[in-house]
Amino acid sequence: MKLENLLYGVEIQKTNADLSAEIKEIKIDSRKVEDSDLFVCLEGVNDDGNNHLCEIDCDFIALTQKEPESGKYVLVTDARKAYAQVCQNRFLRPMEGMKFIAVVGTNGKTSTAHYIDSVLTFAGVKTGLIGTEGHYILGEKVGQSLTTPDPYELNELFFKMRTRGVEVVIAEVSAHAIYLEKLGDLKADVAILTNVSQDHLDYFKDFSNYQSVKMSYFENGNAKTAIVNVDDESGRILLSRLEGRKDIKTLSYGLYNPADCFAVNVVEDIDGVKFVANINDEIIDVKSSLFGEFNVYNLLGAMSVAYELGIDGETIMHAVRKIKAVKGRFSVLHTEKGTIIVDFAHTPEGLKNLLSTARTITKSRLITLFGCGGERDKTKRAAMGKIASKYSDYIILTSDNPRSEDAFDIIKQIEWGVTIKDVKCIVDRPEAVRFALSEMEEGDTLVLAGKGNENYLEIKGKKIPYSDFDMIARYAR
Repeated sequence: MKLENLLYGVEIQKTNADLSAEIKEIKIDSRKVEDSDLFVCLEGVNDDGNNHLCEIDCDFIALTQKEPESGKYVLVTDARKAYAQVCQNRFLRPMEGMKFIAVVGTNGKTSTAHYIDSVLTFAGVKTGLIGTEGHYILGEKVGQSLTTPDPYELNELFFKMRTRGVEVVIAEVSAHAIYLEKLGDLKADVAILTNVSQDHLDYFKDFSNYQSVKMSYFENGNAKTAIVNVDDESGRILLSRLEGRKDIKTLSYGLYNPADCFAVNVVEDIDGVKFVANINDEIIDVKSSLFGEFNVYNLLGAMSVAYELGIDGETIMHAVRKIKAVKGRFSVLHTEKGTIIVDFAHTPEGLKNLLSTARTITKSRLITLFGCGGERDKTKRAAMGKIASKYSDYIILTSDNPRSEDAFDIIKQIEWGVTIKDVKCIVDRPEAVRFALSEMEEGDTLVLAGKGNENYLEIKGKKIPYSDFDMIARYAR
């Protein structure tokens, strides 16, 4: 593709490159640059692509926001925004002709995205799905990477989806993706905000910054329609800020505040949840095998999106009854001794939702096993210890991707918040899970939190194969 075509829509300050030059490929890793490539110089947390320009020994063009001393270059005002734009152009603006649904929030993104996908698929819509649990085209898993992939991979996925006839793309949009402008100028037909609570403060420094990034996606006009959880404080703030805007339609959903989509007569039991949903005055009887109030919110959000896309209430009702939990999101397994729940909860609010729901289906003791990730927000560790103490009869603290940190040090920081006496620390997670399973007695519920469907432990720069589900299959009785 010619350079001038790749640069379509990019704000260029100056260039000494031949705009008619043929570009072979776009690269962001200086070690992989070859002749005729466009090397995008991105500034990251630990490195800056501009620092490696002198190391590249071939005929290339640099796309940068820092004018280099030598070589061919295109100087732009914002390298990250330009990167997203050239990737869209590289794959011929692949989202044209498809609808885009953005799922934004701290907790519930993965489940809500999958539920939207399930309802639309049931209704006969051809879908693509991008998120934490993988990337899917027409129900077929085609890969897995970051929650929201790098712009090149993202647009390559969009291109593959379009060539296979996808009509609607549902994507989890992370705070990092918003901050790093991974989506470029792509505008969502519908964007949903599930909630905002403490997470990623290692990167965003404080909650205010993190919250602002999440809400900026909507405030900056990146969606035609915003569907917002009105029971969440950040959701209410966002709705007040969007009030009166003519460029974005707003809809709300919730349980405890006036909303466009709400649920009444909510009943939870060992078979799941039942409730009556009202979506813009259309009544839908909902029966689901999913557990917990948090899943009522996830379902309401998914139903609101489907309704906004024109799916009728009766179809939504039948579709919801067939929705299954995402593996590793409140996955319930029954054994001779009791119930085991595997969940990805790794934030204070996520752990609270998980354990408060687990408590309602526990006949005897609630045993909670969890840890906290290394090189991540340290302030949530003691907070999660306190939350676990509120709902649990017995706590087992262990490792959960300690990365370069000492797992024992992380556990001690969690333990600062623990207020019950029955607590045991076992650094080795496989041993901790084996021990927890052996401790179960009749009527107990064991919660394994933090890993969900992850299949590795990240320790000292290595990803070691591991799965909570595999441990259960091996040792549960």
